Amino acid sequence: MPKKRTAAIARDRNGSGLELWSQGRKGPPAPPLFNPSSPESMAALQRTLDRVPEVMVKVTGGGRDTGTAQAHIDYIDRQGQLDVHTDEGELLTGKDVSTFLVEDWKLDTIIPQRHRPAPLPGEKDKRAKLVHNLVLSMPSGTPPDKLLAAAQFFARENFALSHRYAMVLHDPATDPKRDKTQSGKNPHVHLVVKAVSETGERLYIRKDTLQAWRQQFAQALREQGVEANATPAAIRGQGKSSAKGAIHQHQERLETWRTAPQEERNPPKKPVPSALLENRVERVLAELVNGVEPGLSGKDKLLATRDTVVSGWLATETALRDKGLIKEANQVVDFIQHLPPVKTGHELLKEKILTDKVRLQAVLNKKSPTVNNVVVPGDNLTPAR
Repeated sequence: MPKKRTAAIARDRNGSGLELWSQGRKGPPAPPLFNPSSPESMAALQRTLDRVPEVMVKVTGGGRDTGTAQAHIDYIDRQGQLDVHTDEGELLTGKDVSTFLVEDWKLDTIIPQRHRPAPLPGEKDKRAKLVHNLVLSMPSGTPPDKLLAAAQFFARENFALSHRYAMVLHDPATDPKRDKTQSGKNPHVHLVVKAVSETGERLYIRKDTLQAWRQQFAQALREQGVEANATPAAIRGQGKSSAKGAIHQHQERLETWRTAPQEERNPPKKPVPSALLENRVERVLAELVNGVEPGLSGKDKLLATRDTVVSGWLATETALRDKGLIKEANQVVDFIQHLPPVKTGHELLKEKILTDKVRLQAVLNKKSPTVNNVVVPGDNLTPAR
């Protein structure tokens, strides 16, 4: 084996010494987000530029035992008050629907490949899901009957003759609990899908699966005459909510209880505050009162994503101009200029707290009665004590 040699490089003290630089080529340019040569892609581009309403297909959880699965069905059909549409074309109503479906789907016979016992209190449940809980939604104003028809088509295309499923439409006009949550103001369909097919194959839902489902659901809505789009949130300059579904729903329950008239509040039924949400609010208040800015490590990642998205949009503009599509290219430029600013979850929560002046002052008075000023962006004053 040859010996290693150490090279001694003489350096002129009056010179610049050894200078190293790269003459390598730059990486490949960002590809266009939309293909001007594809009619389907151009249609999707125009929907995006026109800001056509976006569909939502979301996994909200899933039962890992028969009791949890049955409780979710009871929740979505409002204890038997709403109709349940099954994969066999049946329309079921009544308080015993959940029991019937759990037995009909034979959920108690599903044995996971790796059997795990039920978790102890406080432990994470690592058991395999018996069912997947999905929500298919559109903004307020979407005809509920067309939303349901599109959801039925979507379910048949993806799960018919393989995975058992059932769905319930939540129409703001007929849902008994439409005023309980913010999401109740938008028409949506709750879809429960058996996690294991009739042939024993397990359904795995990944990120690309959800995007493909969004596109299928949007197409089904368009065939119903409803304008719908399904582009990734980042392309539209939208950030992903940092709160998980359960946390978001709990936050809605707290807000609903807080804003309800005093005579309608039931103290024993007041939701227990979320420790996670309280910690986030504490960090915002610490910044507002004391000027203590938290480390926003996630901001760099968000900014990097925005740079990638803008590069893709600029490549789309160039491709459109090369095809002579000047009008569409100019629309892309305008779209880029109006992308919303990049904000972290902390910054969004801070804005929300600052807009609620009455609630903010009440919290500040409770925490520190001597605080006279609040540090706001652009304010060089420190809190007077």
